[in-house]
Amino acid sequence: MSSSVPAGFLDLYSASNKQNTDINIIGVVTDYLPPSRSRGTDWMCTFSIADSTLGGFDNGLKVKFFRPMETELPAIRGTGDVVLIRNIRVRPWSGMTLALSNHISTWVVFPAGLIPEKAPPSDFVQLKHIKESRATAPTTSEMLYVISLCNSRDRNAYPTPMDPLVTSTPVSSHMTLPPTSIRRDKFSLIKDVQIEYFYDLIGQVVKIFPGSGNTDLAITDYTSNNLLYNYEWDQDEVNESISNGDSHGYTSRTSAKKWRGPYGYMTLNVTLWPPHSYFAQVSIKEDDYVHVRNVRIKLNSNGKVEGSLHTDRRQSDRIDITPLTELTDERVKDLLRRKLEYSKRFNSQREAFIKEARAAKRKHDGEGEVLSKNQAKKRRKQEREKREKIELAKPESPVIPKARKQDLNKSIQCTYPSIPTRPLSSILSFATHATQTPTSNIPHVLPFQNICSRATVRVIDFFPTALEDFAVPCPLASEYDVLSENENSASSSDDENSDVEVTNTRERKWEWRFSLFLEDATPGIIDSEKERIKVYVACQDAEFLLKLDAENLRTHPQTLLLLREKLFHLWGDLEERKTSALRSRDINQPSKNAPNNHDPGNTDTLNPLQRARGLAFVCCVKEYGIWVRKRRRGKEEGRESRSGSESESEGGWERRWRIFGTTIT
Repeated sequence: MSSSVPAGFLDLYSASNKQNTDINIIGVVTDYLPPSRSRGTDWMCTFSIADSTLGGFDNGLKVKFFRPMETELPAIRGTGDVVLIRNIRVRPWSGMTLALSNHISTWVVFPAGLIPEKAPPSDFVQLKHIKESRATAPTTSEMLYVISLCNSRDRNAYPTPMDPLVTSTPVSSHMTLPPTSIRRDKFSLIKDVQIEYFYDLIGQVVKIFPGSGNTDLAITDYTSNNLLYNYEWDQDEVNESISNGDSHGYTSRTSAKKWRGPYGYMTLNVTLWPPHSYFAQVSIKEDDYVHVRNVRIKLNSNGKVEGSLHTDRRQSDRIDITPLTELTDERVKDLLRRKLEYSKRFNSQREAFIKEARAAKRKHDGEGEVLSKNQAKKRRKQEREKREKIELAKPESPVIPKARKQDLNKSIQCTYPSIPTRPLSSILSFATHATQTPTSNIPHVLPFQNICSRATVRVIDFFPTALEDFAVPCPLASEYDVLSENENSASSSDDENSDVEVTNTRERKWEWRFSLFLEDATPGIIDSEKERIKVYVACQDAEFLLKLDAENLRTHPQTLLLLREKLFHLWGDLEERKTSALRSRDINQPSKNAPNNHDPGNTDTLNPLQRARGLAFVCCVKEYGIWVRKRRRGKEEGRESRSGSESESEGGWERRWRIFGTTIT
């Protein structure tokens, strides 16, 4: 059995005296510390190795290994493991000699439990080992030295490592793992997650909460973890017939949005940051099954477990959340089985769940013993009568109307809830902005300010008149778009003059594009002073509002029906009243004088009694500007067409507004 140091390697005594040079070393682990965060952004592990020339297996050479991720560190399982390291440098540090890794350092770990007590009689030897993917496979002489090194002392002194790698389970001759998953499969059930680890999760989306710059995703895989928030069955949730302050009677929803399950410690809240948050707002819906990768598990301020998915440091545009459309993965099937089991158990024990939850609530509120249903009903009646007597005993006070905040349309939600709303008159007043250039301090006036605001409004009109025109086709992309402008224009001319018919096989896409006319609904403003504003709804802002993908509404009646139902929550019966009023006006008006289409926002053409008055809601409005060119008349038109620069210079900025960050739930 060869016991000499392999070619290209140094014994640890020689290595400790050869500093600031890349060297290769092999040693047996005599001490090690668990991985931890360094003072920077990397992970770090510290261990000591020794051989017959250094430390006598009592002390040895201390090694510090750094990697961007914890799973890229050497997979040491315990003392007695033999570590082979290439391209590491020895340096003095704080009065001691230390081996520090660098970006070209590689490692191979030989678990002590897999090293034989004697070398095979032949020259061929193959030891089972763990190495990172870019590390060179160990040679025969290196493996013979590992066997000699491990058996140079009593092997009973090595503690048995608690790891399945060194059990009797068959292991391949060597295990090459990718840098991002050296130690373990990152997939985990919610019940098994641990603090400050990264996991891949598969679950069903229970709720989506869009926020300012991030999105909260509540997911479940129907496993329980006692460190999660406990969603209990609420007593008010049983009664689903209470109105939700809908004085107009055109919606039918419960009195408040309660948690719809699953109940218990089964739901994990994952905070998504860009670009994952933007993708989730557009592509993920409630009840979707998703695969979320690299979720960091941590504790929130309330001591509950939650997840966080940040921007990938190496690929900033990478999306780590994928909707699962094909539910063929075995892990998804297991999730469906757990969901089915939960549903059966919940339906069979529904009354027991309600009683248990109410009993727990009464115990939490300090009401003492658990009452029966009739006793609880009697107690509630007594408390109600007691409150009524207290109210009657109070001195009479002037009747103050309730705040209109209770009359807001709860079907409409918008982001930035901490920002106070602003009247439309205030939004319209920001017409210009006087400022100075940053360097020369020359005063000038900006035609608009690009201010984002929140406002309390109601819809009083819309355009186009027909809902079928709310979606428009996008221009087909040309295969010549990659060419320069001159080449592209030349190819377009060739296509126009060509007698050969070219068939465009690209699928035409559609996008939302319509406008709403809003009226100020801020409490305390009289009707004569209420301002009105025209806002545009298009592209991603419209998709976020409607939660629908745009398509040809004239050939997709089902999508048109969903759109009409969505907008019904936004403006009530405005469409029916407007259609009826326009039909009546067209009948009473001569056809030759009839306009081609209704002027958006011109509600004066409608009978005041026919104006729809839907519930007010809060929305986000952003200001922007577009350059509008002035048209020339007469002889100047020819000069304008010949001088593109002159036509661009004559015109002005027009202020416009768009809805954003608002959704119909």
